[in-house]
Amino acid sequence: MSITKDTILKIANLAKISITSDETEKLESEISSIISWVETLNEVDTDNIEPMINSLKSSLRMRDDEVNDGNKIKDILLNSPTEDDNFFVVPKVIE
Repeated sequence: MSITKDTILKIANLAKISITSDETEKLESEISSIISWVETLNEVDTDNIEPMINSLKSSLRMRDDEVNDGNKIKDILLNSPTEDDNFFVVPKVIE
């Protein structure tokens, strides 16, 4: 499969990007080489290979779904120049 300038321009239009004629030529050659590289995967023999859903055979460790503050209040407030009763103090925005 080869990519033409018209195809590149159509893709650019669909993506809502503007490209120059130099970029069109460069993209044409780059995308054509990528597609030809991907087409080489058709040569791989996958007849007796079972499809793989997940590469991991083990299941993930589950934990209780509990809402908490993480006990990190003091660590978080270290990022604030000033704090008052475990809250950030920020300048007044509305007068």
